[in-house]
Amino acid sequence: MKASSLRWGLILSWGGFALAMFGLTIYRTLRASAGDTAKAALLLSIFLGALGVAVLLVVIVYRRAAATARGLLAALEGKHPGRAFAVFKTIRLQDDIDTLPLSLKGDVWDKRTLYAVLTLDSESMTFWDGSATKPVMTARLDTSELQSIDPADDAALIFNAKALTLSVVHNAVTLRVTVAPAQTDHWIFLPTPDSFALLETALTTSRADQPTTQNNS
Repeated sequence: MKASSLRWGLILSWGGFALAMFGLTIYRTLRASAGDTAKAALLLSIFLGALGVAVLLVVIVYRRAAATARGLLAALEGKHPGRAFAVFKTIRLQDDIDTLPLSLKGDVWDKRTLYAVLTLDSESMTFWDGSATKPVMTARLDTSELQSIDPADDAALIFNAKALTLSVVHNAVTLRVTVAPAQTDHWIFLPTPDSFALLETALTTSRADQPTTQNNS
């Protein structure tokens, strides 16, 4: 399995698009000024100011989302010491959870967050979304039904992140949920070998701790 890496195709395509739009806007601004230097300077100042505000808003929204995820993780770590893990709220994870049977699903995903939390206990694997003051359970799987843990990868924001595909047999049906663990670093979350190894070890231990009557095939 590949190590976590940047999604250069996505970065370069969006970066090229942004540069093209920036150049086109500068060109149109200069044409609109009709050679009037003062007018051109004013229009460029307005454009660059608006661009700066837009970038600032994106940063503020991301930092708020990251702070919300940290608060949720801290609150759940208090209830599940050493058994709460931040995960990227990837499209794949959301799709996997959304297609689970209703009996395993909780509330809908929060559209304002970027990260989720997975907690483990002796009986279940639970996915949480929301905030420290209002945690939302989105799915709960029975640990005793966990059949295999396989390496995978998933697209997490601008990363190709190392992930784990959890196979659960529920009512004779095999269900799969792919999870990409994340680790907080100052004000961003990153896919790191440490976060991957910790989650893999915890899941493997949870599976091994189940009664020997469990079908481990």
